[in-house]
Amino acid sequence: MFRSQEMSYFQLVMPQDSAWTIMDQLGYLSKVEIIDHNPNEALINRPFANYVKRCDDLIVKIENMLQVAKNSNLLSNYKRGNLKQFTKQQNSHTHTYLDKIEEDINKKTSSFQEQNKHLEQLIDQSEYIQNYIEILLESQKYLGDNVFQNQSISKFEAYVGILKNQEQLQFHRVIFRVTKGNSFVHLKRMNEKQSIFIILFPNIGNYGKSKIVKIVEQMSQGKFSLPQSQLEFEKKINELKIKQAEYINLIQMTQNQLCKCISNMMVIRNGLPLIEYYKFYLIKEKELYKELNKLKMQGRLFLGELWVPTRDIQSLEQTLQLIKEQQLNNPGGQLAQRSPPDQLQKPTYFRLNEFTSIFQEIVNTYGIPRYQEINPAIITIITFPFLFGVMFGDIGHGFVLFMFGCYLCLFKNRQFYRLRYLILLMGLFSFYSGLIYNDYLSISLNLFKTCLRSQEQCVYPFGIDPMWGGHLEFNDSFKMKLSIIIAFFHMLLGIVLSGLNYLFLEDWLRLFCKFIPQLLFLVCTIGYMVFLIVYKWLTNFEPKNAPSIITTMISMILNLGRISGPQMWEGDSQDYIQYCLLLITIISIPWMWFPTIISHFLLKKSRQQNEGKRKTHRIDYGQLIEEPGIEMSQTFSYSHDQINVKQNEHIAEIQDQTVQLQSKDISHEGIQDIIVHETIETLEFVLGVLSNTASYLRLWALSLAHSQLSEVFFELLLVQPINHGQPISLMIGFLFWALITFGVLMCMDSMECFLHSLRLHWVEFQNKFFKGDGVQFNVYSFRDRIKETVNLEQQ
Repeated sequence: MFRSQEMSYFQLVMPQDSAWTIMDQLGYLSKVEIIDHNPNEALINRPFANYVKRCDDLIVKIENMLQVAKNSNLLSNYKRGNLKQFTKQQNSHTHTYLDKIEEDINKKTSSFQEQNKHLEQLIDQSEYIQNYIEILLESQKYLGDNVFQNQSISKFEAYVGILKNQEQLQFHRVIFRVTKGNSFVHLKRMNEKQSIFIILFPNIGNYGKSKIVKIVEQMSQGKFSLPQSQLEFEKKINELKIKQAEYINLIQMTQNQLCKCISNMMVIRNGLPLIEYYKFYLIKEKELYKELNKLKMQGRLFLGELWVPTRDIQSLEQTLQLIKEQQLNNPGGQLAQRSPPDQLQKPTYFRLNEFTSIFQEIVNTYGIPRYQEINPAIITIITFPFLFGVMFGDIGHGFVLFMFGCYLCLFKNRQFYRLRYLILLMGLFSFYSGLIYNDYLSISLNLFKTCLRSQEQCVYPFGIDPMWGGHLEFNDSFKMKLSIIIAFFHMLLGIVLSGLNYLFLEDWLRLFCKFIPQLLFLVCTIGYMVFLIVYKWLTNFEPKNAPSIITTMISMILNLGRISGPQMWEGDSQDYIQYCLLLITIISIPWMWFPTIISHFLLKKSRQQNEGKRKTHRIDYGQLIEEPGIEMSQTFSYSHDQINVKQNEHIAEIQDQTVQLQSKDISHEGIQDIIVHETIETLEFVLGVLSNTASYLRLWALSLAHSQLSEVFFELLLVQPINHGQPISLMIGFLFWALITFGVLMCMDSMECFLHSLRLHWVEFQNKFFKGDGVQFNVYSFRDRIKETVNLEQQ
């Protein structure tokens, strides 16, 4: 994980009859990346676009079927499939199995959709009948015997129906305006969505009546009429109840049919529910045909390029050889190792596990490491939670965060499960920093005997003496200087890593003209300040004669090394040392600026001279394609001894690729542009050392803010009720103290410390050695694709 895996470039030629089998096994192998032959070509224009669309349509049908069944509570016994069980069955089918699955899914989903559509119609009819019965009963209750009078004889007319609850006010206003207030509207709420309305109005003529009829037809959910006699009323009620009972039976029968359809899809096949097996298989087929679209078709051959980790070459060869042995009637594929084209950048690939993946994701969010560049994630595993702990340092809060991390490790939580190891380490380092600060929920713990008033000379064994824990001035000075020390060593680590990169790539010019002057500049400025801090801590000064570190650093620059004020030690050696450090600092600036310009100028000139001589190493398919009629069964293999011989060429390839990346960084036409670019980079580093050091003071600021907030909450909500002897106020205050501590300190402040720690790594640390312009190794893996798809659906 310190550096990315060594990658090898291969060319693969497959006959059409064996292409599906080879690509299927490569997907299960999960070791290669297929390079897109024509990335600018639209998906719809590719040869297997129709197969991809077929798989998408079938997946959508399965998902719709599952969603309908879930809404109907038909998935009580549904269990998701086991991906490991599916990947074990990699040799059980051929490419024609997709047609069988498509036919089976279309048959079962069409039957399911018909039954579901019929069920919806039955439910609508049953609801209509139930609403009709309730309307009749409510009309009889509200209108009395008038409901059975012939409306041609009666002086009043009535209309009934069902109305949405949110349309009640609008309906009431419209009826009032049409009848000019000569009407009465009765509304009764049936449920959360619907209400019964009854309109009673006098004879207002055909024109007014037609308007009311249109309003009722438009806003009523169904058409309902009132019977004209008591006999008709009883007859209507009986008919509706009989129909309702019939519809209930039909609904039950249809639901049983739906359950039967779902049960047929839940049959265990190959250790998985059939619907899950189909779903996994379709995702696999979709990924396979997407990768086939990346290959170039030439006659009845598929021609492709792929990346594979060097250590997995043997597994790739064994897979191809196994396919050849299993399919004696079909020719195998040809595999040949080649040098990658100049314009093709090698991908970056790290072998990760559940612990390291979250830290690698933190780095990848900023940028992908270059090929064989030092991976910042290996350092981030310790430095990220450590810097968080410096800002969040508290014994109590750190312990709570640590226990939450332990809970996530023991019990899977969908929201925070991937962060479990990060949260665990953040809590551990916060607890450790709290012990150093001797801060437990704003209380200083006297774990060991204090040495402040001891008659014997002693040193407090661990952390800060409790007698100094409550002194704001002491904590302020200590945490500020501690943040400067951390800043120096963190940036120093970044510069050392850049030197290791140059040493690995054998880039001697950048090693001597970038790494060494940058290291000297940092050590002679911030390093000297750190030395003064530590020296002042270890030396007993009288308060009146104590030297000021800030004054010493300012006078060192303004007075050319001479000191104005109290010295750190006696004699003139401090002036001489500071003068030498200042001289080295000044010399290091043109040192890291001028030689690089000369190098870029010579590199540009050499590149222009050799531009016409450079050959392009694209695929020479003529070397791979055999004459017609000859069986393509040869597979080029490489033994470990041959691979070890090729290791000697690996560093040279990395150097060539580094030169290409550098030429991308400096894509200028004239020497003037190169000078401007290098001047900006030099000034960025010089000013960045100072600004980055100041940026690390956020460690001091957030740590101080965390402790002071904790102290304020404790003093206001707990100490005052205790001092005044108010138990009820203490109980209420404890409740508020717990809620505020959780909301402000455990949630808001922890997120703030997390973001500031992220900033310190991305900007202050990684810019010393990390470019972040690499290319991710996109492995061709059925397992990874299925996991990604299932996780997205669960979210």
